[in-house]
Amino acid sequence: MTQTLSRDSVEHHVPAPHKRSAAALAWGRQKGKVLGVVFIALVLAALALTWAQFTNKFGDFEEITLKADRIGLQLPDRADVKVRGLIVGEVLEMKPTDEGAELTLGLFPEEISKVHPDVTGAILPKTLFGQKYVSLVPPDTEFTEPIQAGAVIEKTRMATEVQAVLRDLYPLLRTIQPADLNNTLNALATALEGRGDKLGESLDTLDSYLKRLNPEIPALIEDLELATEVSGTYQAVLPEIGQILRNTIVTATTLEDREVQLNKMLTDVTAFSNTADGFLDENGDTLIQLGEVGRPVTQALARYAPVFPCLIGGMDVLTDEFTEVFRNYTVHITLETLPHLTRPYSTKDKPRYGEDSGPQCGELPNASWTQDKPFAPFPNKDDGVDEPTGKGVMRSATGTTEYSALSYVGTSAEADVINELFAPGMGMSADEVPDLGALMLGPAARGAAVSYE
Repeated sequence: MTQTLSRDSVEHHVPAPHKRSAAALAWGRQKGKVLGVVFIALVLAALALTWAQFTNKFGDFEEITLKADRIGLQLPDRADVKVRGLIVGEVLEMKPTDEGAELTLGLFPEEISKVHPDVTGAILPKTLFGQKYVSLVPPDTEFTEPIQAGAVIEKTRMATEVQAVLRDLYPLLRTIQPADLNNTLNALATALEGRGDKLGESLDTLDSYLKRLNPEIPALIEDLELATEVSGTYQAVLPEIGQILRNTIVTATTLEDREVQLNKMLTDVTAFSNTADGFLDENGDTLIQLGEVGRPVTQALARYAPVFPCLIGGMDVLTDEFTEVFRNYTVHITLETLPHLTRPYSTKDKPRYGEDSGPQCGELPNASWTQDKPFAPFPNKDDGVDEPTGKGVMRSATGTTEYSALSYVGTSAEADVINELFAPGMGMSADEVPDLGALMLGPAARGAAVSYE
């Protein structure tokens, strides 16, 4: 069975495909815009990633700090950090401080092991007018541990700025006249023309001198330092030296003014020297013997030298008493004789010289004893006298009531004492007193106290 389609039915089914084509066209246009935006975003992202990768934005750094008094011009962000020409990091940050500038350096983790812990920093230009970079200069010593993150580099050396050179050179160029400079250079070129070989030989000779001089530079520096110390010493003593020189001038002038007296003195000294020479020739051996004999005496004097000041001081204190005693050239004393021992003189009374107590001043120079308060008891010295005298001292004349051959009674010593005592009363000298006087007056005087004025 055949179905016949009418025109209306055909027209009714045809418009549907046309509506779908318009929607697809609109969507295609929107899709193209979206894809364009996405493409542009991808391109920008690729560029950003490329820039970030190039500038190590995603890199890991070990940060250290470099201090400098200045950083100069043309030090860019992300400037290189090098060690012996090898890039080991970048400059991450620069900031000014009161002392100059402070740079934060980022070292690559894989390169930090190559950096000496005692490096010094230097900010150098790559070319004369080029950008700068940071150079870490290691010392000549070996190291076991590399620099650590957070380290601070205090020592920094700056390269001479081209601007500073030009600034300093400009006044010089203004001062020098070009014509004069041209004449000077022409004269220098003319002088050096044809003398290159000689100039080279001179430079070689100078180089050889410098090679021999270089090892001595430390010693030269040390000598200069010592010379500085010596100069300081001389500076301190120069006033005294000047005073000595002035005194020398005065002395020389004095000697010149007294030339005649000086010549006479030298003549007298020469004559005295000749006389002394003859005297020493004749008596040299005697003087040597005198020195040998006098040695024990001088040794004893040296030992007891500490006593002399107090002895002289005591004599000075007692000057008035000595003057009273020896007034009118006469001795005025009170002489008290001690009683005799009741035994004869024996060998136990033989003097001994065993005392060796050394120097001692006692109460001198300001003694407490007087005429009314005599010095008692007298110290018992080791001199052989061991019996008491009844006067608080271990001193007495030997003798006995029996007139023995060893008795002091009747001796010439007793007679001399008696004659001295009674001669003034008899109106004659002691030598003129007859011997009978001692025999008659002796028994009366023995053991008695006599006042003698």
